[in-house]
Amino acid sequence: MSSSTTRVVAGREISFPVPVVSASISGATFLGRSAVARRLIAGGRQSAVLDAAGAEPVSLPGGRTPVVLIHVRYHDVPGNVLGAYHEIGLAFQVKVPGVGTRVHIHELPVDQDFTLAAGNELWGFPKWKGDMVGTAGGALDDARLGAVGSGGASGIDITLDTRIGLPLPGSQSIGMNCIQVLDGEPVLVGAKAKVSGGRIRVAGGTTITLAPDAGEGAPDVARFTAAVRELGLDRARALATFSFENFTARFPAPAPVR
Repeated sequence: MSSSTTRVVAGREISFPVPVVSASISGATFLGRSAVARRLIAGGRQSAVLDAAGAEPVSLPGGRTPVVLIHVRYHDVPGNVLGAYHEIGLAFQVKVPGVGTRVHIHELPVDQDFTLAAGNELWGFPKWKGDMVGTAGGALDDARLGAVGSGGASGIDITLDTRIGLPLPGSQSIGMNCIQVLDGEPVLVGAKAKVSGGRIRVAGGTTITLAPDAGEGAPDVARFTAAVRELGLDRARALATFSFENFTARFPAPAPVR
């Protein structure tokens, strides 16, 4: 039975807040054209509800929107309720009237079935299934995403290199504040996380390569790679590339947009 503090996913009862006790993360930040970000969001599965909520991409001088690309590896340890898996995310900063600036996760492929169902059903994360490999959290991460059965090939290859970056000593607390769509309604997803073992490289460190036949016969992969190409991330210089060996978090139940 589901309640305000529990939900049933694939026959399993999940209690909020959902913990992540061990993971590693790498990623990069870019500036993409706001007009492209707006068009991609408008064409997404959650577009109508986001439009009704008044969500608009943040537009900085020059008509640019902050874009984040991440690779997370959730480790195979007790306490990771959603299991061991990889995910690659593409997200934009958006402004929401009455709420403020939030992150909208636009694409979030994963490589395991249970987390796919849980992400979609618990928080409205736009998860779909692909094949992934990589070493998230290390100073050199080669994250690859391809269609199921491809071993990560024939899609997108993301090299995240912080080897000549600056170490970030100690641990840091970070917040995750998203707007997504769940059961046809906009929701706010917040999480508190801690990271350590970090490195950051300013102005560079990320190389994105798209296979010539990226997504052939795999619509989700094709859509993801097309978004990367439209935003120009495969040609752009990252504002910064980062990696954290250790990532822990607690994800509460989503809250409605008032």
